[in-house]
Amino acid sequence: MTTPPNMRLIVVILLAVTVGFFLGSQSDQVVSPSSAHVRVTDQHLMDHPAEDHYPQVRISANVAHNLGIRFDTVKKGDLQRSIETIGKITRVDPMARQIISPPIEGRLEYVLDKRDGQFIEQSELLFTVVSEELFELQKKYQDIYMSGDTDGAMRMVPHLRQVGLHEKQIADLRDGADPAFPVEVYARENSYIFERRVSEGDFVRTASTIFSVGGHYNVVEVTAEIFERQWAWIDVGQKATMTVRGLPGKVFEGTVVRVQPPVGYTTRSLETALKFNTDDEGLSQSMFANVQILVQPKEDVLLIPQSALIHTQNEQRVIRIREDGSYQPVVVVAGEEADNRVEIKSGLKEGDKVVTSGQFLIDSESNLLADFSRMTTDDTGREVYADHHHHHH
Repeated sequence: MTTPPNMRLIVVILLAVTVGFFLGSQSDQVVSPSSAHVRVTDQHLMDHPAEDHYPQVRISANVAHNLGIRFDTVKKGDLQRSIETIGKITRVDPMARQIISPPIEGRLEYVLDKRDGQFIEQSELLFTVVSEELFELQKKYQDIYMSGDTDGAMRMVPHLRQVGLHEKQIADLRDGADPAFPVEVYARENSYIFERRVSEGDFVRTASTIFSVGGHYNVVEVTAEIFERQWAWIDVGQKATMTVRGLPGKVFEGTVVRVQPPVGYTTRSLETALKFNTDDEGLSQSMFANVQILVQPKEDVLLIPQSALIHTQNEQRVIRIREDGSYQPVVVVAGEEADNRVEIKSGLKEGDKVVTSGQFLIDSESNLLADFSRMTTDDTGREVYADHHHHHH
């Protein structure tokens, strides 16, 4: 069994080596606590009672500077999530002409003022249609919703979507908006107008051609698998990017066009189809591609830089800087990660300062001190001091 004096020597040697090793590494943001020795204390911390099993570590400004300690503040924000997966190119077709027709019959209230040969951009409003039936349907939905029959209202939503109302309009109807929304039809992708057949005020049926459009490029379809835990994140219309090995540095942009329900009980992955429009001749069928799908962001969550998180076998920790300038490991529960940031579910609050560089040294230091204090603290729980032997410039 090691005796405390030996242990004390080990701590001092370890610290001296650590400090000596990191001399010369510089830092922009340094913390300046007053005292130049490490202080181990068993006192309970009033503000975070659960954390007192890790001793605080005190480091002088000079040493903090040489260790290159940097910190960041815990902030609230949105986490832009993405799904990364491998896809396979299943089809490459020349962009065919497309006929754009209205989802319901009625009167054209607005038509985009562009003619044959002109370019239209993805999500540009092409035309709007109004009809009495449409308004009656909206009124019926609103009445059912307002009467408190939410199930009945929910059952109508697929029909409202089918006739061309979009989510925001449906939400506005629930909020009491005037039930007189037109159906709005937007361009699905960048394309050219080959033909425009109608004018504002015309009566149109669902088979009527409003525009005939097309493009000078290939439509590449990619099939990718999404794992079960990410099913809830994905939706048609989400933006995606793709890279392929044979074309380094080239990023293709596209969208999710289909999400297939899982087949059978054994499959734990969902198949999704993505569409990319490109004039690049380098893409061919059966090529594998790395796909990234940008999904719904997670809003208003506590975030820290990924670099601040310390993963150990049993738990995740960060080093929090206390108000008195000392450093203390704190156990946290981390959530999702994206863009080099991590969601924190518990253990920290907004405005806390966490160490993003140099935290592993402080953490191992605190662990050492915890072992050390278990060996050297007598029954009265007296405090133990371990003095640093510093290199002076």
